[in-house]
Amino acid sequence: MPHRISVVVDDEPAVRAYVKAILQREQFQTVEAENGADGFEVVRKLSGEVALIVTDVQMPGGDGLTLASSVRETFPAVAIILVSGHVTPDTSFEFVQKPFPPNALLQAVRNVMTVDRR
Repeated sequence: MPHRISVVVDDEPAVRAYVKAILQREQFQTVEAENGADGFEVVRKLSGEVALIVTDVQMPGGDGLTLASSVRETFPAVAIILVSGHVTPDTSFEFVQKPFPPNALLQAVRNVMTVDRR
């Protein structure tokens, strides 16, 4: 299986570590970013290498909805999952409410990774 790169974007280091651990068990190589602006820069630098982004919705320094919309426009093949403990966004993106067990995130990963975005 080829390696898959995921980007985990959250302003809370503990949340990033939790999501990273879940994704690494599923064979994702994971890169972290602490806000939407940094997350987009990581995706841009890795260009076509990123398969998945898991991003918090609300963060200082660049929110997850803006990140998700920018990535979808620029890199439409990237799968995106939004997570939040505060808001439930009304969007077309896959969403998981915090706090979540590993299985809830993994189900969302399966949902978004099976969609053909090309």
